[in-house]
Amino acid sequence: MSDLRDQTIENDLQSAIDAGHNVWVIGDVHGFNETLRYALEQLELTHEDRVVLLGDLIDRGPDSFDVVRMAREDSRIQCVKGNHEHMMVQNFSVESMEHPTEEMRVWFHCGGRETVSSYLRAFPEDAAGAMKWMLEEDKTWMENLPSHIVLDKWRLVHAGYNPNTAVEDQVEADLLWIRKPFHSADSPIDPQRTVVFGHTPTMNLYPKSEDRWGDVWSSDVQLDDGRPASIGIDTCVFHKIGRRAVLSAFNLQTQEIRSFDRKEAWREDDWIRARFVA
Repeated sequence: MSDLRDQTIENDLQSAIDAGHNVWVIGDVHGFNETLRYALEQLELTHEDRVVLLGDLIDRGPDSFDVVRMAREDSRIQCVKGNHEHMMVQNFSVESMEHPTEEMRVWFHCGGRETVSSYLRAFPEDAAGAMKWMLEEDKTWMENLPSHIVLDKWRLVHAGYNPNTAVEDQVEADLLWIRKPFHSADSPIDPQRTVVFGHTPTMNLYPKSEDRWGDVWSSDVQLDDGRPASIGIDTCVFHKIGRRAVLSAFNLQTQEIRSFDRKEAWREDDWIRARFVA
């Protein structure tokens, strides 16, 4: 499973923690660039602080292209791969826009339409070559993102881990897609490390009787040191209008939680198009 990790990234993040700097983990951004930019400003990052985006940077929201630019161009930001990055790598090309496959139509249905639109808006009609080059560069970057990050006290992953598979034998599909088996595990995935994950909106992890829209979720299962075995931080920035839509950040140094309400004006039909797959 070592090829699913990036030792350089892990060393950089652990060094920041050891030196007392803040390392903020942010849940699924899903193309909401204005909200991400606002969150980064409010965190008041120093040059030595770090941010980890937990995958699903793209799809659904208005400007995935800009979110990718922020992630790639700010040296303080690291990322793990999400299932939506995987879908984009597999399905988005200039050729596929002219002759879409069934798989691409499925991705469109899951929010890929908005990602394609953001790339088309970023380039004038006579710059197809430049767009193709940038798209291939972004896809290569996404393909090479680690599927999880392992630190001294933390595991950072998009979806979670399969509790029926040894932690060193996990496969990428589970790290990007798993849900219920991970959430319902009755013992820690790793007794020494809390798993911080996104992918599943946290309102789906609380009992249906509780109104917990926009709240970070913590597992009742504990580690040897009393910390929760897992913490879910996808507080669902793409929630329907009328519900609290929040982008959340969790500080590995202090365990502080910061929540930022969505900044983009989003219409009801935007939500209907984007809601189908988390």
